[in-house]
Formats: sequence, structure tokens, C-alpha cells
Amino acid sequence: MEKKKQKKDKVEKLQDEVKQDLSDEIEKSDDGEVISKKKVIYIEIDDEIGVVYDKIASVNSKHVYIVVPQRAVIFQSIVNLKILKRKAKEQSKNIYFITNDKNGIYLAQQAGVVVYEKTSEEGKFPLFSTDMNDEKLRITPLRASVNSIDDDQPTRLAEKKLSIGEILKKHRNKRTLSIANIRVSKNSPTKKSPRFTIVSPNRHALIGLVSVSLIVLLVIVYVALPGVTVYITPAASVLEKSANIILADYQKNKTELDTKPEHMIASYEITANSQKTLDVMSTGKRFSERSANASGKITIVNTSGTLWPLIATTRFQTKDGIVFRITDKVDVPAATTAGPGKADAFVVADPVDAYGTVVGDRGNIPPSRFFLPGLRADSQSKIYAENAEPMKGGIADYIDYISKADIEAARSKIKDELSKTVVVSLRAAVTKKNEITEDANANYVLLEGENAIKISEPAITIPPDLENREVKSFTISGDISAIGVYYNHNEMIEMLKAELMSKRSPQKELVRVNEDSISYNIFEWDVNSGKIKVTANIKGIEEYEIDPSKENGQRLLKKIKDHIMGKNVDEAKAYIQNLPEINKVEIKSWPMWAPVVPSIPDNIKFEIRQAVVAK
Repeated sequence: MEKKKQKKDKVEKLQDEVKQDLSDEIEKSDDGEVISKKKVIYIEIDDEIGVVYDKIASVNSKHVYIVVPQRAVIFQSIVNLKILKRKAKEQSKNIYFITNDKNGIYLAQQAGVVVYEKTSEEGKFPLFSTDMNDEKLRITPLRASVNSIDDDQPTRLAEKKLSIGEILKKHRNKRTLSIANIRVSKNSPTKKSPRFTIVSPNRHALIGLVSVSLIVLLVIVYVALPGVTVYITPAASVLEKSANIILADYQKNKTELDTKPEHMIASYEITANSQKTLDVMSTGKRFSERSANASGKITIVNTSGTLWPLIATTRFQTKDGIVFRITDKVDVPAATTAGPGKADAFVVADPVDAYGTVVGDRGNIPPSRFFLPGLRADSQSKIYAENAEPMKGGIADYIDYISKADIEAARSKIKDELSKTVVVSLRAAVTKKNEITEDANANYVLLEGENAIKISEPAITIPPDLENREVKSFTISGDISAIGVYYNHNEMIEMLKAELMSKRSPQKELVRVNEDSISYNIFEWDVNSGKIKVTANIKGIEEYEIDPSKENGQRLLKKIKDHIMGKNVDEAKAYIQNLPEINKVEIKSWPMWAPVVPSIPDNIKFEIRQAVVAK
């Protein structure tokens, strides 16, 4: 009891001090105290401590009265009230609460904050004074019994806690009053202006509800909505097939061809002629009487220790291949301590250089260095020659003439040209056959290859007495004939396609036939029977058949789906890639961050891509 009495005295002393501080600003009455409305602030039920502090800082007064509704957020913890009181003290302000919240009153007393009653006995807001120049608010100090602190008083409210839904339902049609909307007229009685407000739910509870909803939504999305699309490229390979086909002359084998024998195609003979005239340039050259070879003096240098004798016509050559010869015998002395041995000699240029090209005026070279091409490489470094003055006297004047080699070269060239042109003539003749034929399925081509076309020996006309004739060019002519065979290319393709289909694997399908890959080799030509036996080759591309509309495709896709459900994307990809039917696989998931393949079969889709194989 002594302890309770001390606490009661302490509260009464605190109230007396506050009343003494307000003696200059507060007017007393029988009903309570009257304070200026400018010192009162109103807070909402969900205002945080930061918001309340901002409102306190906006009041320009030493004493601030805070009207707090029941179940306000700041009354949820005594720490909030102590922080608010300390912050107000830092600004040299005293705060007071006006509230009917029992828990708030209790916590405020523990925090050392004075509390006033907010409503009158009728449960309404107190009226402002009507005989004052400024708007006033009448407040009543708490009774001693209410303002006292009971150690045995529980901190938890006895009321039942309400959910957010119950709070919204309870306050949906409830009328509340706000002191902020009350106005006092100087010449009329005080009136109360009620207004309707809807109390918003607790902010923390609302954030928690939204967070839980998002988590539930993400779980649903993660489990039910993710999907993958598996892009599969079937394994493909080049399929090659050879077949023996007989090209039978239609005129000689018409009766047999009418029976449509297997691997036999009708062929037709075709002939063509070709003529050609060829202009040939003469390559033979001889010097005229006005031609002359360059000449001059050189100095031969011997760096070895022995005498070096050189016979007449010894060759000295420049780096450009121009050859000069000494006219007389020369002995080049050995090198001494004074230096290498030297000897002068007169040289004349050869008519042609080391490469067979006429020298002429090219022999008029400036000072240069010469080596002896007739010596070994190690000896060439011991003796060489130089000319101090340019060589002179070289004159290039020669005459073109037809040599024997020119005639033989012209004969060989026109023969090759005639052989090429006659084949072109045969192809043109076959093309003309295609243009005039009435068979829509006909696509005639010329049989080509080794010994496929019989070309006659060309008749070449060469004018007589051409050899050694001094002319720059001459003309020859020739003609040639050839016999070829053509056939319907479409018939051969159909036969080879049938061979490819017969060789195709049962699990694969033939997706493409490369008609340009057809080649053949003639291994027998019976002129009497008019039959040509050839071995024809064709290439195609086959790939594993993965068609979801067919049984084999359905079985494979179900096998893949059953194995990869619930597995990591990389693990599923590795499994599919190792299947012999698969060449390439790509898995795209939705959402992109989904790390595993869905466990729901309907969320796994397949797309089949066409295989690409090099020809």
C-alpha cells in the first residue's frame, strides 16, 4: 500500500507542475481547463510515430496536446511513447495526451506523459468556450483513480481482439465526429458539425495480407503454370544408292521397251558437227642485220689466295639473267695482303638471256655486279666481276617467223577447241528435242562421261609452206563430227528414288532426294544390240520419323516426356541429346527462371524441326 501511495503522490505532483506551467495560458472553470485549439493536434488510428512527430514539430507552442483515438498504433508499445516524449523534449516541448483508450492511458502513465479526458460524461467531444476571442478546447484532468497506477493492473486489454474483416464490418456504417470540423461563432451558440468517416484497416495487417497473397500466388504459378517447349531436331544421315540401268536404243529395242522391263530406259542417238577457224600468233624470232649485242669492259676480282685462270667465252651473268662472255683468255692474280687480285676483260652480251628472251637493247646495263654461273656456289663467292662504266651498243631488231613448234601447237589447240564445241553442239541439239517434244514428262539429257560421246578425228586445214614464213600470225581451220546418246532423265530419277526407298530404314523417312548428285559410269557398250549398261548413283537424306500423329512418333515423345518430368532442365536436355533418334535438342522454359521441367504432362510441349545435312 505504501508503494501505491508513493506512485499516486508522484502523479499528483506531476499534474500540479503542469498546471503551474499553464497558469498564464489556461483559464480555469468548474468543468475543467480551457486551452487554445492551436495547441491541439489530431492523429489517425494508423499514424506511425514519425507522422505524429512531424505534427508536433509543426505546432509553435511549448505545450502540445495530442488527441489520440482508441486502438491507435502509437499505443501498441510503450517504446513508441518514450521515443515521442524524448524527441519532443529535444525541441523544448511538453506533450499531453487526450484519449479514452485504457491501454493508452496506462502506457502513457508508465512513460511519464500526462493524460486528459477526451469526452464529456455524455460520451461526446467537449464544447469550445463561447466567450473567448480565440477558439478554446475544454479538457478535464483524469480522476485520481484513473490516473493512478496499479501494479496488479494487466497490460493486455480484456476486450476481444478483432480481425481486419470485423473492424471493416463494424465501422462500415458507424458515424464518427472530428474536432477539426467544429467551428465556433462569436455571436451564436456553439454548434457541433459531425462528419462520417470510414476507419481504414491497420497498415501492418494489410501489408501482411498482401504479402501472404503474393506468396500463395507465386506458389501456384511455380507449381501449376510453368511450362517447357522441347525443340527436337531428328538425327539425319546421307543415304546413297547405286543401281545398274540399261540405256536401250529405241530403234533397235522397241519391242522389248514396250514391255516396260525393270531398270531399262529408252535411249536415242544424236549427231552434231562443229567447225572452227583459229588465228595463231608466231613465236619464232630471229635477229635482223641491224641487231647488235651490247659490250663493254669489266674488272674481275679474285679474293682467293691462288691464281684463277679463265678461258675465252667464260660467262658472267647479272641478277636479271643477262649473260656476257669474255672474248679472250684471262688470268686473275691471287689476293695478297694489299688486297684481292684484279684483272680487266672485254665482254659481249649473248643474243638471249638465261631465260631464252631476246636481250637486244636490254644489254645496255648500268654499273652492275656479275657472278660466274659455271662455278660452284662456294667458288662464286671467291671470284666476281664489276663494270665501272655502262655497257653500250645493244640494239633490239628482230624478225617474227612461224616455227615448227608454232604449227604443232596450233594443230593441238584447234583439235581441243573442236572437241569442246562439238559437245556443246550435241547439248544444244538435245535441248531442241526437249522444246519440240509433246511428252510433258520428258526431260532429255545427253549421256556424258568417259567414252560416252564418239568424236571423230578432226579434219584440220593448214596452209602449205608455213614453216619459217616471216609473219606475225597465221590462220588454220578444222571441222569435226560426234555421235551421242540422250535419254529421259526423269525416268532415271524415278528408278533411283525407288532404290533409295527400298534401302531406307523402317524407323526413318526419306526427306529429300538430291537430284544434282546423280552420277554414272559406263561399264559396257554393245554397239550391235544398241544397249549401254551404266552404274548410276544417287544421294538422299533420311531422318528418324518423329511425327506426333503417327504411332512411332507418339511412342518416342511419350518416352521422353515420362523420363524428363520433374527433372532439372540441363539433366533433361542431356538425356534427350543422348537418344539415337535425336541430333539436336533445345529446351525453352516459361517462366525463364523455372529450373525444372514441370511435373504436369500437359505443360510439356514438343516441336519437331527439320534436319540439315551437308550434301
